[in-house]
Amino acid sequence: MSSDSKVQAIVRALAGTYALINSTATLNGVSVPDLAFGEDPVGLLTYTPSGFMSLNIAATQSQYRPANLTFPYNETDSNQDWALVGQHTLSYAGPWSVSHDDSTTEKSGSLVHGPIWVANVPKWTGIEEHSNYSVHETKSSEGFPKGTKLLRMESKWDNGNQGVLWWRRVDGGTDENDNWIPNSLINGSPLKEADEGK
Repeated sequence: MSSDSKVQAIVRALAGTYALINSTATLNGVSVPDLAFGEDPVGLLTYTPSGFMSLNIAATQSQYRPANLTFPYNETDSNQDWALVGQHTLSYAGPWSVSHDDSTTEKSGSLVHGPIWVANVPKWTGIEEHSNYSVHETKSSEGFPKGTKLLRMESKWDNGNQGVLWWRRVDGGTDENDNWIPNSLINGSPLKEADEGK
């Protein structure tokens, strides 16, 4: 398989939308509190086959998300309330690519987010965020349907912590045996209807 074909196969394998399962942080191999996202963050990560991505993660704890805030902001909103939201949210988007080295496969390897085009953290605009990934699949229907794709992402954060994020593929469904299947195979999905209309 040529290098380009290999990269295309990896891109096809990773492309999709994932929901955050959990986020953990370590410093020098020792577990540390996740001060950025708190105890139970939510998030979505999307990779398109055409090479673009977006990531959105937010804390869910009420002390980090003042309920009085709306968008656009009101002149009466406090800067302190908005600062809390900003400190506990990460959103960015831009191109993505996989490493061309021999160790990168459809199951594990390295990828790059960036150069990032838009980010809620100003310093992140224009940078590249490097991550190691591994792809897993659930073996039983405990917790998630059998065959659900799980994505483990590991990267070094600006504060020196090593962050590990676990994601589950959500742009799919289950068959009659509770096995996970991608969206294009679900009855009534837009992709299936488009194919049938040809």
